[in-house]
Amino acid sequence: MAARKPFTPLAWVGSITAIFSLIAGIYAGWAFLSGQLERRRATDRLLADEALQLHASDYESAWRTLAQAATVGGSSARVQQAQEDVAIEWLDNIRISGDRTFASITEKLEPVLIRGAASAKSPQRQADLLAHLGWSYFLRGRELSGPDPESAYRDALRKDPANPYAHAMWGHWILWNHQEFAKATEHFAAALATPRPGLRPYIRSMQLSALNNEDTSEAHVEFIRVVNDIRKEHGDLDPHWPHDILNMYWAHIVPPDEDKAAFLSAVPPLDHLDTFDWLLRRAGPGEPDALTHDYIRSALLEAAGRRAEALAGYRAVQSRFGPNSGGTLVDGTRRAIVRLTATR
Repeated sequence: MAARKPFTPLAWVGSITAIFSLIAGIYAGWAFLSGQLERRRATDRLLADEALQLHASDYESAWRTLAQAATVGGSSARVQQAQEDVAIEWLDNIRISGDRTFASITEKLEPVLIRGAASAKSPQRQADLLAHLGWSYFLRGRELSGPDPESAYRDALRKDPANPYAHAMWGHWILWNHQEFAKATEHFAAALATPRPGLRPYIRSMQLSALNNEDTSEAHVEFIRVVNDIRKEHGDLDPHWPHDILNMYWAHIVPPDEDKAAFLSAVPPLDHLDTFDWLLRRAGPGEPDALTHDYIRSALLEAAGRRAEALAGYRAVQSRFGPNSGGTLVDGTRRAIVRLTATR
């Protein structure tokens, strides 16, 4: 049997060194894991703050918070997705005031949209991001030269042919440029056919904004159709719309113009009446010129075949004129009373 070698001091040093190396390795691993855990906790806190800011529509603060999260958490997929979500919602609700410009916002958002569109796992997400990239191009193009939004909308629909954002934004772009009205209508119909009901109010808002770019009889007719549909869907309108749409009634009915018949036939007569009343309720008590609205309502009653109510309405309007009153409304009321009285 071979003799056991003596345990020399040098061997003791090697063993102790190995033990210290093991301890150092364990500590380094623990420190790394601890740091990772702390970074994750910090990222979680920042993402929670950002969610509250986004809920409050404080997009600037949410964006800054995510920039901090990106510094802390690096290229975290959660942070990147949150940045994309803020970019989408910010562009959907973008407002500027004072010296602020669209371009000052879009220049921050576009790199995130481009990165997201390139890395998105689903065609729908890719299309959502591409459509918003096109919308960002459109907004930037209102102030500076830039890429054509239409190419981004087209790319979005190649990824997801039913994408509601791309259809609504493309429809808006067509009417912004006063191009094919029927083509824009097709895009909005496709957007509304999407099985994403949460986007319906956004699509309707885009549709109304697009139609507002077309100051034509055809656009006014389509406007009433859309507003009538919104009412029947139990939707709502932004606060400024009721007054603007009531002015369309005034334009076509007081005094009557060559487009009055087309305007009145936009929707069934009773729907027209219900929509007009719905708009008046949303306009609120501060809506001016109640006398003109009473005249218009009488005209809608007459168009709906409710002649007795219409006649009573016209007479009520006439009773509020002074003895020396004149003008379009007075003449129209007088003619309506004569017309309805003669056919009784």
